[in-house]
Amino acid sequence: MLLEIKHHTRYTYDSPVSIEPHHFYFYPLRRSYFELVDFELRVSPVPELISERIDVENNTFHQYWVNEMLSSLQIQAEIKIETDDFNPFDFLEESRPSQNFAKQPFQAGVELSSELQQWASQFSFERNQLIPHLTNLCAAIHQQFNHQSRYDESLLDPSECFVQKEGSCRDLSWLMICILRKNDLPARFVSGYSFNSDLGEGHELHAWVEVFIEGGGWIGLDPSSGLFTTNSYIPVATSYHPSNTLPVQGSYRGSADSHLDAKVEIKLL
Repeated sequence: MLLEIKHHTRYTYDSPVSIEPHHFYFYPLRRSYFELVDFELRVSPVPELISERIDVENNTFHQYWVNEMLSSLQIQAEIKIETDDFNPFDFLEESRPSQNFAKQPFQAGVELSSELQQWASQFSFERNQLIPHLTNLCAAIHQQFNHQSRYDESLLDPSECFVQKEGSCRDLSWLMICILRKNDLPARFVSGYSFNSDLGEGHELHAWVEVFIEGGGWIGLDPSSGLFTTNSYIPVATSYHPSNTLPVQGSYRGSADSHLDAKVEIKLL
């Protein structure tokens, strides 16, 4: 299927500000099941510099710099992607360990409450039963926790999310990541787009999880839907911590407050 994605972002400031270099994360990551047909990034004001770069976790970002006072900053990313069906289970799980140093950042979690640890203990994650337990954990979070829209960039602590039994896609993904890491499974946070034909104009930036399986590499799961990811998922940034995947990263100098308006449009061509 051919998807067109338009992501509009606008920051306005109460009074003119001077911005530091900004990093924009809108460029899709490489995956075997899709081909990037077109990508265009338009920014206003016109930059002194805009350069495509690669960060330490192999995400593509655009470094932006402008040498003037701003009352607003507008970013529009337009993406066309052609995706194919794929089988997420098309691999053989292996027993040989990968290099430990490469996995260490993705095994650092947070302390979990005894109640959350007890709930998570039903998923034992034995290596010969890994896929069924991952499936059950993802489905359980989807079934037992309410998915809500929450636009605050901060994350709910996993134990707080467990008590409330609700959270945004970011909160539910972070909850799942921490449970996986507690069970010695490397896991990372993914930010990107997920197409749902039933949503119409209701699309938003989405978040999900990737867990590292020996032989299979990074495998995507979405606790908000309770499923393994499909060709409808377009990743833009991955990291050991969610704060590193925000689409716009940077700071400004001045006393003004900033206000954000964002809109994501995805349609099938």
